[in-house]
Amino acid sequence: MIPNFNAVPSIKLSDLNIIENALQTFNVQSEIILLGVSEKSYLIQKNFVFFALSGTNTHGAKFTADAVSRGASLVISDTEGQKIIESLDLKVPICVFREPREVLSSIAASFFKAQPPCLIGVTGTNGKTSVVHYVKQIWDLLGETTASIGTTGTNGLLDLPLEHTTPDAIKLHWLLNQMVNRGINKVAIEASSHGLEQKRLHGIKFLVGAFTNLSRDHFDYHNSMESYFKSKSILFDRLITENGGAVICIDDDYGARMVELVKSNDFRIVTVGKNRIADIRVLSHSFHARGQEIKISWKGEQHVLSLDLFGGFQANNILLTLGILSMCGENASKILNLVDKLKPVPGRMEEVAVRKNGAKIFVDYAHTPDALEVALRSIRLHFMGQIHLVFGAGGNRDIGKRSIMGEIASNFADNVIITDDNPRNENPATIRSQIKEFCPKALDIGDRAEAILTGIAKLQKGDALIIAGKGHEKTQTFADSSFPFDDAEQASLSVQALDGQPL
Repeated sequence: MIPNFNAVPSIKLSDLNIIENALQTFNVQSEIILLGVSEKSYLIQKNFVFFALSGTNTHGAKFTADAVSRGASLVISDTEGQKIIESLDLKVPICVFREPREVLSSIAASFFKAQPPCLIGVTGTNGKTSVVHYVKQIWDLLGETTASIGTTGTNGLLDLPLEHTTPDAIKLHWLLNQMVNRGINKVAIEASSHGLEQKRLHGIKFLVGAFTNLSRDHFDYHNSMESYFKSKSILFDRLITENGGAVICIDDDYGARMVELVKSNDFRIVTVGKNRIADIRVLSHSFHARGQEIKISWKGEQHVLSLDLFGGFQANNILLTLGILSMCGENASKILNLVDKLKPVPGRMEEVAVRKNGAKIFVDYAHTPDALEVALRSIRLHFMGQIHLVFGAGGNRDIGKRSIMGEIASNFADNVIITDDNPRNENPATIRSQIKEFCPKALDIGDRAEAILTGIAKLQKGDALIIAGKGHEKTQTFADSSFPFDDAEQASLSVQALDGQPL
């Protein structure tokens, strides 16, 4: 999926109004005509801007010669990139910025100007994907023309896979422009901490921002909870429109902090959660083997909602959905009447198979300590038997969470199998051993397919199994290669093999 610049007008550099904010410029003529932009040298065409950005493993400036050979007429970078480019002795106009990623978003928005009038951004550690999907499902049931952008790709009239939860700035602005061209007027977007920190969402005009919760994740990138929180707060501090609003779950301290930040910006606010002061509040909960019922208070009235969804955490996802839709102007009674039609989100506590004895198998994306504990605690409320778990941890990611997740598995699951997640460039056996040290009762089965089959074979009547970590993903990554692997599909195949049931 490569953005196409052929259908949009060229832009004169002087019309972008960026030069005056540059730290330095070299050989830059303000009358340069720009035909496109890319941060990947191999996508550069004649009269494109090449953004030479710092990356995790290298700096994009090292690819400037390739970009120039393909026709780049301007290079934009940071001070580190400038030094690299100077060492290459290239005759090319250069602009140096303190925050080149923000400039990239600005230029992308200039090429792809159109945005749907109702844009929703959802951030937080857990629940983003579910909330975005539920908002879209209700919109669809109301007859709106909608789309969503996030971990499961783009969904709606425009269905496309994505490499990241929040796409890069060029792709994101191109997608929104395409959606307008197709008549889509309402879009819900997952705003990841990486996407916010890397300015991918700058230039987007969000009508409503929503905050789910905050717990440990991405410490390989953010280093601390405070840094992580500050990245999430960018959505509310810089990206909500002047007349916009915020829907915030206040069941943790970070939610309360986010409310104070939003108040300082004078936005409309709706709070949700179990907290007594929440505007939309969960009053009580009942669970059964087919789903759950929640009793809520909203606008001075009490309502009982039936959900064909598993996990107590779904209650706050639903409250956030109600708050977002209400802030977008949807009728409250219409929304409430449609909640019982919501369907599970792919890979989010999704029931994927049932054994002949009635034991159920779920696939869940839980890959953080908090998400894993919440998933295990929640599913137990639905079932009378034992709770089984198959899980691992991703390679080249936060090593510190492995011990925590091992302890959680040991404390909250009756039977545990540790297996490979996406080992990437780490030794898979080392990752598993780091988890098993804190969950000594677990079986160690590296082959994920074998682990799933073994876990399902152990299920008795009234039991449930969670296959955690990868959720909706369709591949498994070893070293630099990805191979087809689908947890849900593997679970179905295992049940068929064990019970002789047709798929």
